[in-house]
Amino acid sequence: MLRTKTVPALVLVLGLAAIAAITVFQLRADASRDAELRLADVKLELSKLQIVPFQASATTGGSPGRAGRRLSAGKQRITRTLDDLVGEGAPAELERVAEPLRENFDELDAIYAIGASGQEYGPAADRLAGEAAQNEAAITELLNAAGDEYDARAAVVIRRARIGSAIVIVLLLGGFAFLYRRAVRARSDAELLSRENQKLLAASREEALADALTGLRNRRALMNDLEAQLAASGPERRLILALYDLDGFKQYNDTFGHPAGDALLIRLAERLESAVSGRGTAYRMGGDEFCVLVPVDEQAGEDALQLAGDALTESGDAFSIGCSYGATYIPAEAQSASEALRKADQRMYQDKAERSSAGQESKDVLIKVLCERSPGLCDHLSGVAGLVEAAAERLGLSEHEVKRARLAAELHDVGKTAIPDAILNKAGKLDEQEWEFIRRHTLIGERIVKAAPSLAHTAALIRSSHERFDGQGYPDGLRGEEIPLGASIIAVCDAYDAMVSERPYHAPIEPAAALAELRRCSGTQFHPAVVECFCALVEERELVER
Repeated sequence: MLRTKTVPALVLVLGLAAIAAITVFQLRADASRDAELRLADVKLELSKLQIVPFQASATTGGSPGRAGRRLSAGKQRITRTLDDLVGEGAPAELERVAEPLRENFDELDAIYAIGASGQEYGPAADRLAGEAAQNEAAITELLNAAGDEYDARAAVVIRRARIGSAIVIVLLLGGFAFLYRRAVRARSDAELLSRENQKLLAASREEALADALTGLRNRRALMNDLEAQLAASGPERRLILALYDLDGFKQYNDTFGHPAGDALLIRLAERLESAVSGRGTAYRMGGDEFCVLVPVDEQAGEDALQLAGDALTESGDAFSIGCSYGATYIPAEAQSASEALRKADQRMYQDKAERSSAGQESKDVLIKVLCERSPGLCDHLSGVAGLVEAAAERLGLSEHEVKRARLAAELHDVGKTAIPDAILNKAGKLDEQEWEFIRRHTLIGERIVKAAPSLAHTAALIRSSHERFDGQGYPDGLRGEEIPLGASIIAVCDAYDAMVSERPYHAPIEPAAALAELRRCSGTQFHPAVVECFCALVEERELVER
């Protein structure tokens, strides 16, 4: 009788104990799965976060404010989730995530700062993006390892729960069947959610490599593809990288509005993709810049570049859109992605300058206005331009930068058309109010050349042509290397020509005395390296003339 009572009680106790144990196992499994899913959310959020800084530039349609808020919120969500998971019993990999995560956040903040400042995303942004991608990969690897640990823990716990289920089935078959089905269902749901998260992660990665407006692959995708092509290319294989910049797009936008401009970019992107289909890959770099990467021989590549250029043209009754381009042959002319882009960019702007007859006409008109206003100014501008060109070449500037500096030198005094003759030709010392007029001429000149798209690339040099190396110049008080090198060259050449020329307020001085004055002011008013180069150039010319 005792045994009859003891056995049911023992079975009941064992059954309850088994149920309690299984419940504990289930809670542990749920906790592991929850942690695994939260890690998946962190990876997904981190992947999305990588593209947010590239949405900060207003010049490419982004919003610094919105991008900043998204970047801050994303970092907070990631940090908060990881802080919740890190603790006693957490996988060791989670402790090692902090450092690469901090570096990734710093790199994203740096990229955001570039875009928010209004600068173009150039090589610095590309380098930061590459470093951010490396840190993202390191973080993802650690999170995957931690997820595998949670998965393994969950698997062990679930295995124990199944053993317990077998015991309880013998003891309490009907009641425990429900718990067993619940465990199976929970595992199935977790696996389904994990697969869905993987799909979302893959989709977000693909979205990060596509241009939002046109659907073409973007700059980040180009860098990835170019690096992969460079790694895979053998000596017998050639790549051609070409950058295209639309001519007349700004005028089209101003005339028909930005929605029409966006629609035009979409049409041109579709034509470009169709033109290079089967030959190479088309990209949109941002704004009105496009790119193609063609892995073919030289002749076939030239054909592809011509087709791409034809695709990026459109005309109507009130507009005409064309394009300028520059190409780089890889590996013959470039061994890295950044070098290839830099050379293609230089050649593109050179092509734009050479094709722009409107730019030449605009320059000639402005110089004619200056000469009519002040006949003696023509010789001064011509003299300064020649000196600037020679000095820029001697300093090793690229052909494009030499041409840019010369053009800026020819136009650096265009703002003086707004200065009253009484001030401009005053023989005596100027008072402070008159100096205020004079200091405005660089800003006026900048505004004038910006009105002509083909001359706008000289605006920064004209604006900074009266800055001083010690920061005491105008209009922005730039100091040292903050001043564009072309502007520093113009400042030295302009001062020299002014000293050796007849002016209303002074007689000319000897070239040797002018060079001595430049050297005296080297490091304060003038860039030391420019002064050294210019003085050597003039002294060599003097020896030749003798």
